[in-house]
Amino acid sequence: MSPPKSSPRSATSLRAPDRTPLLFTLNMGLEDVAVHEFRERAAAAGLEITDTDDAPLDLQSYALVEARAGPAPTLDVARRMRSIHHVLAPLYTFSLPGDGEAALRTIRTTVETLDVEAMEEADTFRVTTVRRGDHDFTSVDVQRVAGGGLDAHYAAAVDLEDYDVEVRVDVHDDRCLVSVQHTREALSRRQLSGYQPRAALKANVAYALLRLAHLDNPPDVLLDPFCGSGTILLEAAHLWPETQSYGNDWNEEAVAGARTNVERAGLTDRITIREGDVWHLAERFDDGAADLIVTNPPFGVRMASSMDFFPFYRRVLGQMAAVLRPGGRTVMLVLRQGPFNAALSESEAFTSRHVRAIEIGGLYPYVFVLERT
Repeated sequence: MSPPKSSPRSATSLRAPDRTPLLFTLNMGLEDVAVHEFRERAAAAGLEITDTDDAPLDLQSYALVEARAGPAPTLDVARRMRSIHHVLAPLYTFSLPGDGEAALRTIRTTVETLDVEAMEEADTFRVTTVRRGDHDFTSVDVQRVAGGGLDAHYAAAVDLEDYDVEVRVDVHDDRCLVSVQHTREALSRRQLSGYQPRAALKANVAYALLRLAHLDNPPDVLLDPFCGSGTILLEAAHLWPETQSYGNDWNEEAVAGARTNVERAGLTDRITIREGDVWHLAERFDDGAADLIVTNPPFGVRMASSMDFFPFYRRVLGQMAAVLRPGGRTVMLVLRQGPFNAALSESEAFTSRHVRAIEIGGLYPYVFVLERT
Protein backbone atom coordinates (compact mmCIF):
# COMPACT_ATOMS: atom_id res chain seq x y z
CA MET A 1 0.00 0.00 0.00
CA SER A 2 1.30 3.47 -0.82
CA PRO A 3 2.31 5.79 2.04
CA PRO A 4 -0.80 7.11 3.80
CA LYS A 5 -1.83 10.74 3.55
CA SER A 6 -3.35 12.73 6.39
CA SER A 7 -6.56 14.69 6.04
CA PRO A 8 -7.25 17.98 7.84
CA ARG A 9 -9.13 16.09 10.59
CA SER A 10 -6.21 13.72 11.37
CA ALA A 11 -7.81 10.77 9.61
CA THR A 12 -5.24 8.82 7.60
CA SER A 13 -6.28 7.91 4.07
CA LEU A 14 -5.72 4.27 3.12
CA ARG A 15 -6.60 4.70 -0.54
CA ALA A 16 -3.98 4.37 -3.25
CA PRO A 17 -3.83 6.15 -6.64
CA ASP A 18 -3.89 3.83 -9.67
CA ARG A 19 -4.13 0.82 -7.38
CA THR A 20 -6.88 -0.99 -5.51
CA PRO A 21 -6.25 -1.97 -1.88
CA LEU A 22 -8.68 -4.40 -0.24
CA LEU A 23 -9.09 -5.77 3.25
CA PHE A 24 -10.32 -9.28 3.93
CA THR A 25 -11.94 -10.28 7.22
CA LEU A 26 -11.32 -13.86 8.32
CA ASN A 27 -10.60 -16.14 11.25
CA MET A 28 -7.55 -15.20 13.28
CA GLY A 29 -4.65 -17.43 12.32
CA LEU A 30 -5.64 -17.76 8.66
CA GLU A 31 -4.37 -14.39 7.45
CA ASP A 32 -1.46 -15.82 5.46
CA VAL A 33 -3.73 -18.41 3.85
CA ALA A 34 -5.91 -15.60 2.46
CA VAL A 35 -2.89 -13.69 1.16
CA HIS A 36 -1.56 -16.77 -0.64
CA GLU A 37 -4.97 -17.56 -2.09
CA PHE A 38 -5.40 -14.03 -3.45
CA ARG A 39 -1.90 -14.10 -4.95
CA GLU A 40 -2.77 -17.27 -6.86
CA ARG A 41 -6.13 -16.00 -8.04
CA ALA A 42 -4.76 -12.60 -9.03
CA ALA A 43 -1.90 -14.17 -11.00
CA ALA A 44 -4.37 -16.39 -12.85
CA ALA A 45 -6.41 -13.28 -13.71
CA GLY A 46 -3.32 -11.39 -14.90
CA LEU A 47 -3.34 -8.85 -12.06
CA GLU A 48 -0.09 -7.43 -10.70
CA ILE A 49 0.11 -7.54 -6.90
CA THR A 50 1.76 -4.44 -5.45
CA ASP A 51 1.39 -5.16 -1.73
CA THR A 52 0.12 -7.73 0.75
CA ASP A 53 0.07 -7.74 4.53
CA ASP A 54 -1.21 -10.47 6.85
CA ALA A 55 -1.26 -8.07 9.82
CA PRO A 56 -2.39 -4.72 8.38
CA LEU A 57 -2.48 -1.84 10.87
CA ASP A 58 -1.28 -4.43 13.45
CA LEU A 59 -4.74 -6.06 13.35
CA GLN A 60 -5.49 -9.75 13.63
CA SER A 61 -8.30 -11.34 11.60
CA TYR A 62 -7.61 -9.03 8.64
CA ALA A 63 -5.46 -9.40 5.56
CA LEU A 64 -4.59 -6.64 3.10
CA VAL A 65 -3.95 -7.04 -0.61
CA GLU A 66 -3.31 -4.42 -3.27
CA ALA A 67 -3.33 -4.77 -7.05
CA ARG A 68 -2.21 -2.44 -9.80
CA ALA A 69 -5.66 -2.52 -11.34
CA GLY A 70 -9.02 -0.83 -11.08
CA PRO A 71 -11.65 -1.77 -8.51
CA ALA A 72 -13.76 -3.90 -10.90
CA PRO A 73 -11.17 -6.58 -11.82
CA THR A 74 -9.69 -6.61 -8.32
CA LEU A 75 -13.10 -7.07 -6.70
CA ASP A 76 -13.98 -9.74 -9.24
CA VAL A 77 -11.02 -11.79 -8.03
CA ALA A 78 -11.72 -11.02 -4.37
CA ARG A 79 -15.34 -12.16 -4.52
CA ARG A 80 -14.18 -15.63 -5.60
CA MET A 81 -12.05 -16.07 -2.47
CA ARG A 82 -12.86 -19.11 -0.31
CA SER A 83 -10.71 -18.51 2.80
CA ILE A 84 -12.36 -15.27 3.96
CA HIS A 85 -15.58 -13.78 5.31
CA HIS A 86 -15.92 -10.30 3.82
CA VAL A 87 -14.23 -8.00 1.29
CA LEU A 88 -13.72 -4.39 2.37
CA ALA A 89 -12.33 -1.34 0.61
CA PRO A 90 -10.29 0.43 3.33
CA LEU A 91 -10.71 4.20 3.35
CA TYR A 92 -9.49 5.83 6.56
CA THR A 93 -8.14 5.18 10.02
CA PHE A 94 -7.90 7.56 12.97
CA SER A 95 -7.14 7.44 16.68
CA LEU A 96 -9.66 7.75 19.50
CA PRO A 97 -9.35 9.38 22.92
CA GLY A 98 -9.67 7.17 25.97
CA ASP A 99 -12.91 8.64 27.30
CA GLY A 100 -16.01 6.90 25.92
CA GLU A 101 -18.08 10.03 25.26
CA ALA A 102 -15.10 11.81 23.73
CA ALA A 103 -14.42 8.78 21.51
CA LEU A 104 -17.99 8.78 20.22
CA ARG A 105 -17.82 12.52 19.53
CA THR A 106 -14.57 11.98 17.62
CA ILE A 107 -16.16 9.26 15.51
CA ARG A 108 -19.16 11.47 14.75
CA THR A 109 -17.22 14.61 13.82
CA THR A 110 -14.48 12.78 11.91
CA VAL A 111 -16.78 10.56 9.86
CA GLU A 112 -18.80 13.64 8.89
CA THR A 113 -15.71 15.11 7.16
CA LEU A 114 -14.64 11.98 5.29
CA ASP A 115 -14.93 11.57 1.54
CA VAL A 116 -16.70 8.24 0.97
CA GLU A 117 -17.03 8.06 -2.81
CA ALA A 118 -19.54 5.21 -2.77
CA MET A 119 -21.95 7.40 -0.79
CA GLU A 120 -22.14 10.10 -3.46
CA GLU A 121 -24.60 8.20 -5.69
CA ALA A 122 -26.28 6.15 -2.95
CA ASP A 123 -29.92 6.57 -1.99
CA THR A 124 -29.64 4.37 1.09
CA PHE A 125 -26.86 3.16 3.39
CA ARG A 126 -26.23 1.38 6.64
CA VAL A 127 -23.33 1.35 9.11
CA THR A 128 -22.02 -1.85 10.70
CA THR A 129 -19.33 -2.19 13.34
CA VAL A 130 -16.91 -4.74 14.69
CA ARG A 131 -15.58 -3.60 18.05
CA ARG A 132 -12.64 -5.17 19.86
CA GLY A 133 -11.22 -3.95 23.14
CA ASP A 134 -12.48 -2.50 26.43
CA HIS A 135 -14.75 0.49 25.81
CA ASP A 136 -17.42 2.48 27.63
CA PHE A 137 -19.65 2.26 24.54
CA THR A 138 -21.20 -0.45 22.39
CA SER A 139 -21.08 -1.30 18.71
CA VAL A 140 -24.61 0.10 18.42
CA ASP A 141 -23.35 3.43 19.80
CA VAL A 142 -20.64 3.51 17.13
CA GLN A 143 -23.17 2.76 14.40
CA ARG A 144 -25.47 5.49 15.68
CA VAL A 145 -22.87 8.28 15.77
CA ALA A 146 -21.14 7.22 12.54
CA GLY A 147 -24.49 7.00 10.80
CA GLY A 148 -25.26 10.50 12.02
CA GLY A 149 -22.00 11.76 10.55
CA LEU A 150 -22.70 10.20 7.15
CA ASP A 151 -26.29 11.45 7.21
CA ALA A 152 -25.04 15.00 7.81
CA HIS A 153 -22.59 14.76 4.89
CA TYR A 154 -24.66 12.93 2.28
CA ALA A 155 -28.24 12.90 1.07
CA ALA A 156 -28.66 9.13 1.50
CA ALA A 157 -31.08 7.72 4.06
CA VAL A 158 -30.43 4.94 6.54
CA ASP A 159 -31.95 1.59 5.57
CA LEU A 160 -30.76 -1.46 7.47
CA GLU A 161 -32.21 -3.98 5.00
CA ASP A 162 -32.48 -2.50 1.49
CA TYR A 163 -29.26 -0.47 1.39
CA ASP A 164 -27.08 0.63 -1.51
CA VAL A 165 -23.86 1.02 0.48
CA GLU A 166 -22.61 -0.63 3.66
CA VAL A 167 -20.04 1.43 5.53
CA ARG A 168 -17.97 -0.42 8.11
CA VAL A 169 -16.80 1.67 11.09
CA ASP A 170 -14.74 -0.75 13.16
CA VAL A 171 -13.11 0.06 16.50
CA HIS A 172 -10.00 -1.78 17.64
CA ASP A 173 -8.87 -0.53 21.04
CA ASP A 174 -8.03 3.16 20.40
CA ARG A 175 -8.18 3.04 16.58
CA CYS A 176 -11.12 3.47 14.23
CA LEU A 177 -11.13 1.93 10.74
CA VAL A 178 -13.59 3.14 8.10
CA SER A 179 -14.24 0.94 5.05
CA VAL A 180 -16.88 0.14 2.47
CA GLN A 181 -18.00 -3.49 2.58
CA HIS A 182 -18.43 -5.09 -0.86
CA THR A 183 -19.94 -8.43 0.22
CA ARG A 184 -23.49 -8.60 1.54
CA GLU A 185 -23.39 -12.26 2.58
CA ALA A 186 -20.21 -13.60 4.12
CA LEU A 187 -18.35 -15.69 1.55
CA SER A 188 -17.84 -18.28 4.29
CA ARG A 189 -21.60 -18.95 4.41
CA ARG A 190 -21.71 -20.60 0.99
CA GLN A 191 -22.63 -24.04 2.35
CA LEU A 192 -25.53 -23.06 4.59
CA SER A 193 -28.24 -24.72 2.50
CA GLY A 194 -29.06 -28.33 3.22
CA TYR A 195 -28.04 -30.13 6.42
CA GLN A 196 -26.07 -27.90 8.81
CA PRO A 197 -25.69 -28.91 12.46
CA ARG A 198 -25.03 -26.17 15.00
CA ALA A 199 -21.34 -26.96 15.38
CA ALA A 200 -20.62 -27.39 11.67
CA LEU A 201 -17.26 -26.11 10.48
CA LYS A 202 -17.44 -22.92 8.40
CA ALA A 203 -16.58 -23.41 4.74
CA ASN A 204 -13.68 -20.91 4.81
CA VAL A 205 -11.99 -22.79 7.68
CA ALA A 206 -12.46 -26.10 5.87
CA TYR A 207 -10.85 -24.62 2.76
CA ALA A 208 -7.96 -23.27 4.82
CA LEU A 209 -7.32 -26.66 6.42
CA LEU A 210 -7.00 -28.19 2.95
CA ARG A 211 -4.57 -25.47 1.89
CA LEU A 212 -2.47 -25.92 5.04
CA ALA A 213 -1.60 -29.46 3.95
CA HIS A 214 0.82 -27.74 1.51
CA LEU A 215 0.73 -30.58 -1.00
CA ASP A 216 2.81 -30.47 -4.16
CA ASN A 217 0.02 -32.24 -6.04
CA PRO A 218 -3.67 -32.90 -5.34
CA PRO A 219 -4.31 -36.12 -3.41
CA ASP A 220 -5.79 -39.12 -5.16
CA VAL A 221 -7.77 -40.11 -2.03
CA LEU A 222 -8.93 -37.80 0.76
CA LEU A 223 -10.55 -38.98 4.00
CA ASP A 224 -12.42 -37.09 6.73
CA PRO A 225 -13.06 -39.51 9.65
CA PHE A 226 -15.33 -37.01 11.47
CA CYS A 227 -17.10 -35.59 8.44
CA GLY A 228 -20.23 -34.13 10.07
CA SER A 229 -22.14 -32.28 7.34
CA GLY A 230 -19.36 -32.90 4.82
CA THR A 231 -18.01 -29.34 4.66
CA ILE A 232 -14.37 -30.37 4.25
CA LEU A 233 -15.24 -32.89 1.55
CA LEU A 234 -17.31 -30.38 -0.41
CA GLU A 235 -14.53 -27.80 -0.26
CA ALA A 236 -12.03 -30.43 -1.41
CA ALA A 237 -14.21 -31.25 -4.41
CA HIS A 238 -14.02 -27.60 -5.48
CA LEU A 239 -10.29 -27.31 -4.84
CA TRP A 240 -9.26 -30.67 -6.32
CA PRO A 241 -11.74 -31.83 -9.00
CA GLU A 242 -9.94 -35.13 -9.61
CA THR A 243 -9.70 -36.23 -5.98
CA GLN A 244 -11.85 -39.09 -4.69
CA SER A 245 -13.09 -38.24 -1.20
CA TYR A 246 -14.52 -40.32 1.62
CA GLY A 247 -16.32 -39.22 4.75
CA ASN A 248 -17.03 -41.14 7.93
CA ASP A 249 -19.19 -40.34 10.94
CA TRP A 250 -20.70 -42.39 13.76
CA ASN A 251 -23.82 -40.22 13.94
CA GLU A 252 -26.66 -41.57 11.80
CA GLU A 253 -28.22 -38.12 11.38
CA ALA A 254 -24.91 -36.61 10.29
CA VAL A 255 -24.33 -39.38 7.75
CA ALA A 256 -27.80 -38.88 6.25
CA GLY A 257 -27.33 -35.11 6.23
CA ALA A 258 -23.88 -35.28 4.63
CA ARG A 259 -25.20 -37.62 1.95
CA THR A 260 -28.02 -35.15 1.26
CA ASN A 261 -25.50 -32.30 0.95
CA VAL A 262 -23.34 -34.33 -1.44
CA GLU A 263 -26.37 -35.18 -3.55
CA ARG A 264 -27.49 -31.54 -3.68
CA ALA A 265 -24.01 -30.60 -4.90
CA GLY A 266 -24.11 -33.28 -7.60
CA LEU A 267 -20.94 -34.92 -6.26
CA THR A 268 -22.02 -38.48 -5.46
CA ASP A 269 -19.50 -39.82 -7.99
CA ARG A 270 -16.63 -38.12 -6.17
CA ILE A 271 -17.66 -38.19 -2.50
CA THR A 272 -18.70 -41.29 -0.55
CA ILE A 273 -20.09 -41.08 2.99
CA ARG A 274 -19.91 -44.09 5.32
CA GLU A 275 -21.32 -44.66 8.78
CA GLY A 276 -19.04 -46.03 11.44
CA ASP A 277 -17.15 -45.43 14.66
CA VAL A 278 -13.67 -43.96 14.23
CA TRP A 279 -12.52 -46.56 16.77
CA HIS A 280 -12.81 -49.06 13.89
CA LEU A 281 -11.80 -46.75 11.04
CA ALA A 282 -9.23 -49.16 9.64
CA GLU A 283 -11.90 -51.84 9.28
CA ARG A 284 -14.28 -49.46 7.51
CA PHE A 285 -11.63 -48.27 5.05
CA ASP A 286 -9.60 -51.39 4.39
CA ASP A 287 -10.22 -51.12 0.63
CA GLY A 288 -7.63 -48.41 -0.01
CA ALA A 289 -5.10 -46.05 1.54
CA ALA A 290 -5.67 -42.30 1.81
CA ASP A 291 -3.12 -39.75 0.64
CA LEU A 292 -4.55 -37.04 2.88
CA ILE A 293 -6.71 -36.91 6.00
CA VAL A 294 -8.30 -33.59 6.92
CA THR A 295 -10.67 -33.59 9.86
CA ASN A 296 -12.29 -31.72 12.73
CA PRO A 297 -12.76 -34.13 15.66
CA PRO A 298 -15.31 -33.24 18.36
CA PHE A 299 -13.88 -30.61 20.71
CA GLY A 300 -15.72 -32.07 23.71
CA VAL A 301 -16.45 -28.61 25.12
CA ARG A 302 -19.49 -29.77 27.10
CA MET A 303 -17.66 -32.72 28.63
CA ALA A 304 -14.20 -31.21 28.93
CA SER A 305 -14.06 -31.45 32.71
CA SER A 306 -14.73 -35.18 32.75
CA MET A 307 -13.38 -36.50 29.43
CA ASP A 308 -9.87 -37.94 29.26
CA PHE A 309 -8.64 -36.78 25.85
CA PHE A 310 -5.34 -38.69 25.89
CA PRO A 311 -6.79 -42.16 25.07
CA PHE A 312 -9.16 -40.52 22.56
CA TYR A 313 -6.35 -38.87 20.63
CA ARG A 314 -4.12 -41.94 20.94
CA ARG A 315 -6.77 -44.19 19.39
CA VAL A 316 -7.61 -41.67 16.68
CA LEU A 317 -3.95 -41.31 15.69
CA GLY A 318 -3.58 -45.08 15.59
CA GLN A 319 -6.60 -45.55 13.36
CA MET A 320 -5.58 -42.73 11.02
CA ALA A 321 -2.07 -44.17 10.73
CA ALA A 322 -3.59 -47.48 9.64
CA VAL A 323 -5.43 -45.93 6.67
CA LEU A 324 -2.86 -43.30 5.60
CA ARG A 325 -0.12 -44.24 3.16
CA PRO A 326 3.54 -43.55 4.10
CA GLY A 327 4.35 -39.96 3.23
CA GLY A 328 0.67 -38.99 3.42
CA ARG A 329 -0.45 -36.09 5.57
CA THR A 330 -3.03 -35.41 8.23
CA VAL A 331 -4.46 -31.96 8.97
CA MET A 332 -6.39 -31.98 12.20
CA LEU A 333 -8.07 -29.43 14.47
CA VAL A 334 -7.17 -30.00 18.15
CA LEU A 335 -8.60 -28.05 21.09
CA ARG A 336 -6.77 -29.94 23.85
CA GLN A 337 -3.14 -29.50 22.87
CA GLY A 338 -1.62 -31.10 26.00
CA PRO A 339 -3.27 -34.53 25.69
CA PHE A 340 -2.78 -34.48 21.93
CA ASN A 341 0.94 -33.76 22.23
CA ALA A 342 1.24 -36.59 24.75
CA ALA A 343 -0.50 -38.99 22.36
CA LEU A 344 1.57 -37.74 19.44
CA SER A 345 4.86 -38.19 21.31
CA GLU A 346 3.86 -41.78 22.07
CA SER A 347 3.11 -42.49 18.42
CA GLU A 348 5.87 -43.54 16.04
CA ALA A 349 3.63 -43.18 13.00
CA PHE A 350 3.64 -39.40 12.57
CA THR A 351 6.04 -36.48 12.33
CA SER A 352 4.72 -33.01 13.11
CA ARG A 353 5.23 -30.60 10.20
CA HIS A 354 3.34 -27.52 11.33
CA VAL A 355 1.26 -26.23 14.25
CA ARG A 356 -0.73 -23.01 14.54
CA ALA A 357 -3.61 -21.66 16.60
CA ILE A 358 -6.73 -20.27 14.94
CA GLU A 359 -9.95 -18.74 16.24
CA ILE A 360 -13.31 -20.44 15.71
CA GLY A 361 -16.36 -19.02 17.45
CA GLY A 362 -14.43 -17.78 20.47
CA LEU A 363 -12.41 -21.00 20.81
CA TYR A 364 -8.73 -21.29 19.88
CA PRO A 365 -7.98 -24.79 18.58
CA TYR A 366 -4.66 -25.74 17.06
CA VAL A 367 -4.15 -26.93 13.51
CA PHE A 368 -1.70 -29.84 13.44
CA VAL A 369 -0.18 -30.90 10.13
CA LEU A 370 1.34 -34.39 10.47
CA GLU A 371 3.21 -36.59 8.02
CA ARG A 372 2.96 -40.39 8.04
CA THR A 373 6.38 -41.96 8.54
